Amino acid sequence: MLVLSNEEIARLLTIEECMTALEPMYRDVAEERVLFSPRVDNIAPNPHPEAYYAFKHMGGTWPAQGVQALRINSDVVTHPLVAGKPRRVKQPLAPGSKGGRWVGLVLLFSTETGALLAMFPDGVMQRLRVGATSGLGLKHLAREDAQRLALIGSGWQAGTQLAAALTVRRFREVRVYSPRRETREAFVAESKKIHRVDIVAVDSAEACVDGADVIAAATSSMVRVIEPRWLKPGVHVSCIKTQEVDAEVLGRCDRVLFSNRRQTKHLDNAMKDTPNLKAESGRGWWNDGTVRLDRFPDLADLLSGRAQGRQSAQEITCFMNNVGTGLQFAAAGAYVLKKARAQRVGTELPDDWFSEDVHP
Repeated sequence: MLVLSNEEIARLLTIEECMTALEPMYRDVAEERVLFSPRVDNIAPNPHPEAYYAFKHMGGTWPAQGVQALRINSDVVTHPLVAGKPRRVKQPLAPGSKGGRWVGLVLLFSTETGALLAMFPDGVMQRLRVGATSGLGLKHLAREDAQRLALIGSGWQAGTQLAAALTVRRFREVRVYSPRRETREAFVAESKKIHRVDIVAVDSAEACVDGADVIAAATSSMVRVIEPRWLKPGVHVSCIKTQEVDAEVLGRCDRVLFSNRRQTKHLDNAMKDTPNLKAESGRGWWNDGTVRLDRFPDLADLLSGRAQGRQSAQEITCFMNNVGTGLQFAAAGAYVLKKARAQRVGTELPDDWFSEDVHP
């Protein structure tokens, strides 16, 4: 059984490779050759002020690669206000030698033998799979001549949203806005070390989106961050959370593509009277009847040729990264495992530690 670190995952998997790994999986989704294990959050009280405990699990079976993925997270969650808007923030409270840490793991199993094949933290891979998914949407929905990118958000997820966008289009200018000046300026400074493009931090969302061909949201916000008035003819918008847009935004778009219309939004299995809980997916445009979800295709439809991408330069398009799936970890994980084996990367542990000689 192979154990990999976040640092090793980062060396083994680029944003381009992640997109390459996801594409055939989505085609198999269209052909119903995969299985989804929906995301479920078990939510219970936590002794820390303004917090609750959440245990998340999701999975996916991809027989073509012989893998079953299981992603689990053990989190302490808070909902602080940032610039007057509620955010979902996981607190790094697990002990570690260099301060607080988070707990998230991916397990890969063999569908041939049932054996545990690999185990690694979810942090780097989940960031890459979100960015790669948005990148696939942008590839088919943004104008070929798109030159200005507006990035709303400058946190952990924003880095791969930027990398994916620059992979599929030749932007000549990138503007970045987030409420905290020091955060957005630090993000821009770090991004300039990686990407050869003009990247600037701006002081308002309006300045960020002015004249943009693509508007990409990458936030932890629980309320709308994309404004309907920003949607000019020819623009493409993308989101990593359903809460970043609303029915009014979707109503202004000529073409909307979901990452996955086949899996329901995640399920909150909350203990009665859990304090501090603010439901993320209980109510919203995705289930309150204001938007007809059945009219939107998804990436599987697009990549299998059952749906079309952008059809004119004037269309307003939207890619909605509406729900994360364990299948993305199966696809990216299978790719990484094969590469790690070939390059002899990672730490081998005895298989007997993760199997048993009594009938379970």
